[in-house]
Amino acid sequence: MSPGKRIIVVAIIGILLVGFGFSQINYNLKQQLNADLLLFKTTANSYTMDANIPSSLGKFTFTHIPLEDDAYDSITPLGNLNPPSHTFPSDHIYFLLKNGTYDIVAPAKGVITQISNNTQEGGNYQDYTLRIRHTITFYSYFYHMSGLADWILEKTGKITGFTLVSIPVEAGQVVGRAEKQPGGSFCLDWGAKDYDVTLSFIHPETYGYGVEVHTVCPLDYLEESLKEKAYQKVNRIGEPRGGKIDYDILGRLSGNWFLEGSQPGVWNYSTNLALVYYVHNASQMVVSVGGNVLAPLPIGVFNATGPDFREVSNESGKVIYHLVGAYPETVSDKNYTLVVQVVGDERIKVEAFEGHQEEVDFTDKAVFYNRIGPFGSLNSEIILLGLAILNQLSTYSQQTILPVLGVLSGAGAFLIATLTLKLYKKKP
Repeated sequence: MSPGKRIIVVAIIGILLVGFGFSQINYNLKQQLNADLLLFKTTANSYTMDANIPSSLGKFTFTHIPLEDDAYDSITPLGNLNPPSHTFPSDHIYFLLKNGTYDIVAPAKGVITQISNNTQEGGNYQDYTLRIRHTITFYSYFYHMSGLADWILEKTGKITGFTLVSIPVEAGQVVGRAEKQPGGSFCLDWGAKDYDVTLSFIHPETYGYGVEVHTVCPLDYLEESLKEKAYQKVNRIGEPRGGKIDYDILGRLSGNWFLEGSQPGVWNYSTNLALVYYVHNASQMVVSVGGNVLAPLPIGVFNATGPDFREVSNESGKVIYHLVGAYPETVSDKNYTLVVQVVGDERIKVEAFEGHQEEVDFTDKAVFYNRIGPFGSLNSEIILLGLAILNQLSTYSQQTILPVLGVLSGAGAFLIATLTLKLYKKKP
C-alpha cells in the first residue's frame, strides 16, 4: 500500500474512533454516569432546571408508600447481594410482590425526568424504569415496572430505550404497574438519592453506575406512621433497619474491593469482591464474588466464618475464612477456604481453595485487590469531568453538542489527512 493510501486509511480509522468515542459518552450520559461520580456537590444538572421542581424543601418526606400493603409479602432493605451485577451491596430496596397486578403511585409530588424501556428483545415481559425528581437535591426511582400509566404514555407516546421527559406528577398519582413476570423480575425496586448525604466509601469518586454514593433508604423518608407500617415488612435482623451498602473501613478488611490492575474506565463486575454483611442479618459475614478471578471460588455469595472483617488489619497477618455457599443454588452448601492478608491501608492479598482447610499458605496464584475502582485514574477523571460539564447543559444542548462535536472532530481528522496528502504529493 502506498504512503498516501495509508494516510487515508489512518484518517478513516481516526474518524471512526472519534465517532465511537462520542457514542460512548452519549451512552454513559444515558446510563446516568454524571457529576455524581466526581462528587460535585452541585445538583444543577439538566433535570433540576425544570421550573416545576422545588429548589428546596428542607427535610424531604414521602407521603405515600408506592404499593398498597396487600401487593407485597416483604421488603428487602439496602445491601442485597446478587452477583455478578450486584457483587457489591445494592443501592435500592425490593418489594417482593404477591401474585396479581398492582398500581404504583408517586411517593411524593415531583417531576418525572427519565423513563427507560429495558424490555429485552424477544422477551415475554415488560421492564420499565422511571425517575422522579422531588427537589433539586432529592430524587426517587423505580426499576422493573411491568407497565406505565396510560396518562404518561399519552404524553410521551411509545417509549423505546432511554427517554428524557419533564412530566409533573402529584403525590399518590398512579405512574405504573407492578407484577411478577416469569423471565423477568419478581420484585419492584425502589431507590432514593439525597445529594445532601454522601456515604463513607474510602474512594467515593471511584464508583459508577449501579453503586450510588448518595444512596439513602427511601423508607427512612416516609412520614412517621407510614415508616413504621413499612418497616413491619422489612426482612432484617440488626441495625440500621433500612440496610447498609458502605462497609469500607480504612486499613481493615471490611468493604468493597477492586482487582488490582483492572481496566480503567470500565465497570467490570468480574473484578469486584465484597467482604460485607448479610442483608437480612447484620451480624452474618458474607463474601460476594463477581467473577472467576479467585477460582476455584466461583461467582456467588458465601457465608463466612472467621475473624470479624471490621477488626482485621495489617497487624493481623494472614487470616483464614471458611466459606459455605449461600447463593445461587449452584454453589449452595459448597465449602471453600479464603486466605486473606491486609498488606496496606487500601490493599489486600487474596487466594481461595476448595474445601475447608485449617493450615494453608499463599501460592503464586494469589492476587491483590485495592480500593481504587475503574473511575479512579486520572484519565477516567478527565472523561468524567467532560461528562459532568456536559451534564450541566440543558437536555437540548446535550443532544445537540454531542453530534456537533463528533462532526467537527471527524471533519478535523479529514482535513488533517487531506493537507498531509497534499504535502506528500508536492514532494519531488
